[in-house]
Formats: sequence, structure tokens, C-alpha cells
Amino acid sequence: MVETMKETIKPLSSTAGQRLSGRILVAEDNKAVKNIVSAFLGFMGFEVALVENGLEALSLFLKTSFDLVLTDLDMPVMDGWSLTRRIKERSPDTPVVLMTGEDRKTVLRKAEKWPVDSVIFKPFELEDFKRTVQEALELRR
Repeated sequence: MVETMKETIKPLSSTAGQRLSGRILVAEDNKAVKNIVSAFLGFMGFEVALVENGLEALSLFLKTSFDLVLTDLDMPVMDGWSLTRRIKERSPDTPVVLMTGEDRKTVLRKAEKWPVDSVIFKPFELEDFKRTVQEALELRR
């Protein structure tokens, strides 16, 4: 199931004056995390497409262009590692950010060998999340 969210509320004061635009694909199976991430990205000015797993994300990615992909690491059907590899095979310039609550050292060690642009660890602060998104988008430019 694909959900989309277009910003309809004025931005949070911490993001005022720093409005961004673009399309972001979010693959996350945890409903609470998905809702927080999509709401915050909407406040930042992005159009957000939401999916439940990596296979749905890949299917949508192949049909639509995105400026950034945010993916949970541990999801059913296709995990974030596999999704990242498949996206980078098709579109090497599209930044991919992993979101995970898994062990930091283990994930970072593995990320060195994968085409991951960035990793953000759950639980994360919204300012850290915002900075990670902005930095990932700068990689595309």
C-alpha cells in the first residue's frame, strides 16, 4: 500500500526560512515512525511517498523519480540493505539513507561495504534527522 502526504500545515518554527522541496520515498514498516517521519518531511516542504517494505519501495521507485530514499533496515519482504543495492544499481546518484535501531558498530561496519549514503539511528532527534536529509540531498547536487 502506497500512501502520499503533501504538506498542508505551516512549517515548524525550527524549519521556517529553510523550506525545501522534492520527492522523498520512505520505506518503513513501523507505523509510528512512518507517521513521524512523513509529518516532519511534509513540514520541511517535501512530497512524501510511504510504503511498508523494500519490495513496495522498489516497485514505486521504478515507476516514479525520487530525490531521496529513506529506508528502514529491518523490514519484511525486502530489507533496507537489499533495497539500497537495487536502487543504486538503477540510479547511482539517488541518495539512500538507512534508518535503524540496530547495533551502531555492526551497521556502520556493514555500511562501509554497501552503497549507503548515510545512516541515522533510532531513536533520533528531529534536528539530526533534518540535517541528515539535507546532507543527503546535497550529495545529489
